[in-house]
Amino acid sequence: MNFKKFVFVPVAFAAAFAAQSAFAVDVPGPLVDPAWLNAHLNDVKVLQVSGPMKDFTTAPEIKDVNGKKVAVNVSGHVPGASFVDFKAIRVEREIDGKKVKDMIPDKAAFEKLVQAWGVNKGQAIVIVPKGLSTPDVDKATRLYWQLKYYGQDNMAILNGGMAQWLADGMTAATDAPSVTAGDWVATAERKNILATYQDVKRAVEHPGSAEFADARPSNQYMGVFTKPKERSGHLPNAKNVPPDLLTYADGSSARFLPKASYEAMLKQVGLNPGKEIIDYCNTGHLASGLWFVTHEIVGDKKARLYDGSIVEYSMYDGAKMTNPANLK
Repeated sequence: MNFKKFVFVPVAFAAAFAAQSAFAVDVPGPLVDPAWLNAHLNDVKVLQVSGPMKDFTTAPEIKDVNGKKVAVNVSGHVPGASFVDFKAIRVEREIDGKKVKDMIPDKAAFEKLVQAWGVNKGQAIVIVPKGLSTPDVDKATRLYWQLKYYGQDNMAILNGGMAQWLADGMTAATDAPSVTAGDWVATAERKNILATYQDVKRAVEHPGSAEFADARPSNQYMGVFTKPKERSGHLPNAKNVPPDLLTYADGSSARFLPKASYEAMLKQVGLNPGKEIIDYCNTGHLASGLWFVTHEIVGDKKARLYDGSIVEYSMYDGAKMTNPANLK
C-alpha cells in the first residue's frame, strides 16, 4: 500500500492543480502497453469494456505456465477504471426511414454517456478490452472509433487488454465503481471516418472510386454462412481481412501486430492503403478493428467505417452482393 503525506493546500489551488496534472499527459500512440499505463494511472481516464459487471468486480485467477503468468479467468479491472457496458454504446437509429440497430448514438446521447463514465474535457483516455480474442479487442476499437468521431484525439487502447495487464503482473482491482460525472464534450462529427449507405452505394456503382474491406470471417464473406435478414456473400470487389488476421496470441493475450505486418497483409489481399478504404462487417463491430488497423496503425487517413454495414445494406432492395457459394 502506498502512503502519502498530507499537507494543507487551499481548496481552489488544489483543485486547479489536480485538474492540470490530470490532463498533462499525451498518449504515445494509438496503443499503449501495461507498463506505460501503470506509470500513468493518475494522468488518464481508463475506460474498461471487458465483459459484464460481474467480471469487473471479480478477482482474477492466475496460474504459472512454463514460467509465464496466465489468467485462468480474466476478470477484475485496472485500478481507477470506469466500467463500460458494450451493449449500451450502440443504439437503434432511424436512418432514411429505416430502423438500423447497433449504430453510433447521436451527439447529445453519446456525450451524456461519456460524461457518465467520469471523463472530463481535455482528459487522455485509455480503453481496456478483455484481450483474449479479436472480437473482444474490437469492442475497444468500436468505442475508440465513436470517441474519435465525436472529437476525441488523445486516447489509446491497452494492447492485449486486461489479459496482458494480468500477464505482466499488474494489480487488478475488484471494487464496485463509484463514478463522479465528468464534463466531456463532443466537439466534432468527423464524417470523414464514417461511411453511409449512400457512400457505399456510390462506390458500388462506380468501381474503383473506393475499395471495400470485409472484416467478417471467411465463411460469411464467401456466402457459406449468412446471418438472418442479411444478404449472402460480400460487397462487389471487396477484399476479405478476417478477424483472426488482426491480432496474434502467445498464450496470454490477443495483441495487435506491427505496422509493417499490416502493410504487407493489406498488400497481399489486394488492398491499396493509398486509396479510400471502406471497412465493413455485419454491424460495424469487427469492422472497427479493421478501421483501427487501416486508419490508426497503418495511417491511411482515407479509411472509413461503414457503421450500418451488412445489416443496413441488406435493407435496400437494390443492394448488390457477390455470392461465391451461391447458396440460398
